[in-house]
Amino acid sequence: MSQRSASLVCPIVAAVVSLWAASVHAQGIASNADAPREGEEVKGDTKVVEIDEVERGVFVSVDYGPAYYLPVPGAGFLDINPTGTVPATRLGVRLGYDILNNVAVDAFVLGAFQSGSIDLDVVRAGKTTGDIAHIVPGVGARFAFVTTERVFAFARVGVGYALWFPKEIAGTVGSIHTDASIGVEYHTKLRHVAVGVEADFQALLLPMTFGVHVYPTVKYTF
Repeated sequence: MSQRSASLVCPIVAAVVSLWAASVHAQGIASNADAPREGEEVKGDTKVVEIDEVERGVFVSVDYGPAYYLPVPGAGFLDINPTGTVPATRLGVRLGYDILNNVAVDAFVLGAFQSGSIDLDVVRAGKTTGDIAHIVPGVGARFAFVTTERVFAFARVGVGYALWFPKEIAGTVGSIHTDASIGVEYHTKLRHVAVGVEADFQALLLPMTFGVHVYPTVKYTF
């Protein structure tokens, strides 16, 4: 081989080797980013990025559904559903944090709105009659007793203070709020979004009334 041919071959061989090495290196990387982003983790020396299936941390959730209050007349009871046939409407918002995979705490605001009939005899007597509502700020805790990759079955308890509107119908400004619920939650493949359904038993004390709530939930985790 002449000196001129050798001078041409050497750069070509060097270029081919460089391209081959770059190709081999690129095949070991599953992400366009050299460093993992939030929610991603690099496993071992392969530089393959794995994305978390379920997001954990700070979340906000909303719920909306029917609330049925039991007609329990008598001293010390607030009979907000005297006919026992008309369900109330529930609306709730929660801001919480996942402490562990199956333990979460939250602060919530719950509203329940019960329609009532206007009693003319009561009105003539100078008393307020009709619709009644209560707003409850409170705190809660949740424990998931069944956990899979995406489905969680859980129990939740909460405590707060219910403010009545109008207070003239309730006969008081507020009541102590307690509740206990069970539910199922499914974490969708949108990763930050979860949907579920929950059944809740509510007890309001001083004055007392009892309610059963069933509602769907939508949760977004940041």
